[in-house]
Amino acid sequence: MRMQKALTDEERILPQECGFNFRDFGGYATEDGGHVRRGMLYRSGVMAYVEGEGRARLASLGIAAICDLRSSRERSRRPTRWHEELPVELWSRDYGDTAADLVKAAETGISAGPDMRARMLRLYDGIAYEHADSYRALFALLGAGKVPLVVNCSAGKDRTGTAVALVLSALDVPRETIMADYLLTARADFAFLMEQTRGRNFVDLPPEAAKPLFAADPEYLATMFDSVERRSGSLSAYLETELGVGPAERTMLRERLVDA
Repeated sequence: MRMQKALTDEERILPQECGFNFRDFGGYATEDGGHVRRGMLYRSGVMAYVEGEGRARLASLGIAAICDLRSSRERSRRPTRWHEELPVELWSRDYGDTAADLVKAAETGISAGPDMRARMLRLYDGIAYEHADSYRALFALLGAGKVPLVVNCSAGKDRTGTAVALVLSALDVPRETIMADYLLTARADFAFLMEQTRGRNFVDLPPEAAKPLFAADPEYLATMFDSVERRSGSLSAYLETELGVGPAERTMLRERLVDA
């Protein structure tokens, strides 16, 4: 198979009408010189406002599955509907409030930047375990060949950022590349997100607290990796014991998603 050229940052980020913070996370080089296939793996924030041209663009991608990591409350407030007339499987999990819900986080009353940053670090220290059920389902969809697939949450940053980091790790993408993909969220227009949610809960949040809440801080993702390695012994051990993704499953995923 002819290898596709790597995507530039500009090429991988889709227009806002396709969903908040929507982008392709394929095209990255793996440790052994392969490349994750383009047009197979997408990440996004909320997609409740997709219509018209955005709906047509997403339909053209041939997406087979959506893995919606949002809580029951988040999904009921802003449901995803762009796929309803398409042969797209939507997976979601019913669960209550989570520390990764930005609206919920803004309701905590934290006003000092350092306090909000400390809260975010605590979130990332436990996120891989708090949402293990969702990440297990994500890998099950990939293992069943449900691609192209889009994984999303509300901002496409914390739960989704962790999900993408785990998938790329399973495909043997270098850690520094995974971090670079995570940091692309800095290009997302959070003013748009706040406008779409009518400023609710964010309007009174002081800028010094909003900044760490919305940030794609490299220390956040590093904290997630450190937590996994501390609690499970290694990333590979976490994938196998917590998510059921052992050597055989990783080999199968690479055969499906990586051009050698």
